[in-house]
Amino acid sequence: MVWGKKSGARGLTGILTGLILTVASPVQSEETCGELKVGWIDWPPYQMVGKSGNDSDPVGIDIRAAEKYLGALGCDLKYVSKPWARLLKALEEGRLDVLLGMSNTEKRRKYAHFSAPYRNETVWLFMLANQHNFDDFTGLKDIIGSSFRLGVSRNAYYGEEYLKLMENPKFKDRVFQAIGGENFQMLVSDRVDGFLVDMETGKARIKADGLEGVVVPHKKVKVELGPIHIMLGKNSLSPGLLKKLNTIIRQDMILPQS
Repeated sequence: MVWGKKSGARGLTGILTGLILTVASPVQSEETCGELKVGWIDWPPYQMVGKSGNDSDPVGIDIRAAEKYLGALGCDLKYVSKPWARLLKALEEGRLDVLLGMSNTEKRRKYAHFSAPYRNETVWLFMLANQHNFDDFTGLKDIIGSSFRLGVSRNAYYGEEYLKLMENPKFKDRVFQAIGGENFQMLVSDRVDGFLVDMETGKARIKADGLEGVVVPHKKVKVELGPIHIMLGKNSLSPGLLKKLNTIIRQDMILPQS
């Protein structure tokens, strides 16, 4: 096609405008966070219903971290409360943007990105206070060959050692999964002999269920899970904003965890 002088100028201007928009758009998207859907579960003191009693207005350590770090990016956080397995599935399928208090695992990295760590986590074995048959246990491996029944939360992560032990049928047969989180009623009703729970969560559950003096942490058995992160859908945050998020987190202290 041969352009005349005017049409050529208009055409060239249009092409240049298109190129400018093409170049500018990614930069603009890098700087804009927008709305993020944040999933949460009842997991005190990290994630829990606030005084308002509204599922869309939770409180807790992880919630404060999200508002502090993602809020610094200008993100508009919309909270969604659903069962744990459904939240994981929603993030994997792109229907949810953020999960909090997450361990960085190979399986999860297939469909998600992880922020820099903002706290550490350790889970302890909680048992009935009057149960002393397993006081000599020093680790999860001691369950093998014993009559011990271990309670865990379905879809929760308990570290690489736990995953390795689960490959051993003699260990796996002693593990019983609870749906819906940490369930100390399984201890009270004699369905398990111990339950793996984060220390602070365990204390909160004991208080909420009126089990002070009834359920206590084992003196020796604990699992160091290490760094805990904000988990994001792969298309939920631009690479530039993820880099900024990590810078913001690294400038702050990792919250202590017992």
